[in-house]
Amino acid sequence: MVAVMTLTDDDLALIEKAKALVGEKKVSCGIIKEVGCALITNNGQIFTGASMDLGCGLGFCAEHTAIANMISHSNETEIQTIVAVGEVGILSPCGRCRELMQVIDKKNRNTEVIVSDTEKKTLAELLPDSWME
Repeated sequence: MVAVMTLTDDDLALIEKAKALVGEKKVSCGIIKEVGCALITNNGQIFTGASMDLGCGLGFCAEHTAIANMISHSNETEIQTIVAVGEVGILSPCGRCRELMQVIDKKNRNTEVIVSDTEKKTLAELLPDSWME
């Protein structure tokens, strides 16, 4: 049985950073900023990103944008904690985002993913039986 991880004050601050990015805006061919994401690396750096839901299959989840910012603006690949927030509250990452975290760094299977206002799980719990193990 997996122990339930409760949220810390640092987790709550990360949620607020993600929430601050949410502000749905219509653009010429879609919607941006429906979801905000914040992550903290194992070395304590914080990166954020907003979603882009655009026509023709273009766009990115907020998690992709935050991870791209991490890769672009640091040498970090290990994510300590990540959260995505939309108008409806905290959102669990989609399968594509889960895979991205894993392929960026296998150590991210230990990443703590905030999945609700009271709980977080490891990426390994959300993505069992990895093809990379």
